[in-house]
Amino acid sequence: MQEKELIERLVENEQRGKSNTKRLDEQEDRLESLEKTYSIMEKMDYRMSNVENNVSEIRKDIQKGKEQKGMKWDKLIDYLFYAILAFALFKLGLK
Repeated sequence: MQEKELIERLVENEQRGKSNTKRLDEQEDRLESLEKTYSIMEKMDYRMSNVENNVSEIRKDIQKGKEQKGMKWDKLIDYLFYAILAFALFKLGLK
């Protein structure tokens, strides 16, 4: 009877070992999948950071463009004002 018990235990241990090996293999596959996902997420984070920086630079450039347009109109108004003032002073000087 003791031999029979030993054989049963040996069979149980082998089955348990196979089951554990199968579970470990499944966990390794899941871990590899998670590592790939993490790698992809790191790349996406890097790219999104670049996109955010580029958008920020574009906003700054647009703002500068708006400011320069305003400055062009300001210069034109200044030139017109000084031209009218010069014309008025010239006319007053001729009288």
